[in-house]
Amino acid sequence: MTIKLEIEGNKNFKDNTFITGFHGIGTTGFIAVKYVVNELQAEKIGTIISDFLPPFVTTKDGKLSLPFEFFQFEDNIMLVPQFQPYRHEHKEFAEKLVDWTIQSKFQQSILIGGLDSRLKKEEDEKIRVVATSAYLESNDLELPLLEDGLFVTGPIALMLAYYEVSNFPAIALLPYAESSRADPLAASIAVELVNKVTKLKIDTNKLVQDAELIERNLQEVITQTKSQDIDEKEQGAKRLFI
Repeated sequence: MTIKLEIEGNKNFKDNTFITGFHGIGTTGFIAVKYVVNELQAEKIGTIISDFLPPFVTTKDGKLSLPFEFFQFEDNIMLVPQFQPYRHEHKEFAEKLVDWTIQSKFQQSILIGGLDSRLKKEEDEKIRVVATSAYLESNDLELPLLEDGLFVTGPIALMLAYYEVSNFPAIALLPYAESSRADPLAASIAVELVNKVTKLKIDTNKLVQDAELIERNLQEVITQTKSQDIDEKEQGAKRLFI
């Protein structure tokens, strides 16, 4: 398998923050990072091309929007995965991103996912986090850590593992989310914490106000995509999300 990161121009990412989120529980990571990019009006700077690129494109402002795109706002680089990478590409996908951020001398990585809301012990709990040893040593944020015995899965888990063995500061933000549907409210909690971890000041009011519309649109696209009946052996997954 071949996965290539195509970045426009000769850019310097030293001391930048890398932010991404995947589709997981509540589609939380994708909704959050997509919202961050839209609110910041971030500039597209690149894309990811792979041997198993999902066979879907869309348009934004009259231009093609590809499955995996990089955006930049000041010293923040965001990867928006319109689709979940195919399962058999998860390892290489994660490894490539981790190697790139480390070699490019990024300061830190922020990964966004979701945590099943049924795991709450208290009703007012909003979020848990998982961080590498290097992140915990260099930051004094008082954040609720993921409880022992619970597992992170998918690309975020692999990225955390690679970051840990590379002694790189990375943190995963896991707001409690509904497992049965897209959850924009959970995404808003993640964005609020992104503001605390970075110097960004992203207003989440629109995300909260438009929660029902965003959820409805996402569910419609998920339904359309699932109806494509993609063969898992040839394409690598039964379910794709946008």
